[in-house]
Amino acid sequence: MSNKERIEVAEQRIIELKTLINHWKTSNISSRRATVDFVDAILSDRDGTQAA
Repeated sequence: MSNKERIEVAEQRIIELKTLINHWKTSNISSRRATVDFVDAILSDRDGTQAA
């Protein structure tokens, strides 16, 4: 994996973590599964927006 690819992967992970942290700060959902589903939905929506 090239440095450019590593940077892209790291940047993607940072976005995912920021999304998750923001969700935790603004939500009272206690279920881990519900949190995972919520974050997956956000990331899927965002990926669809970027692809357009």
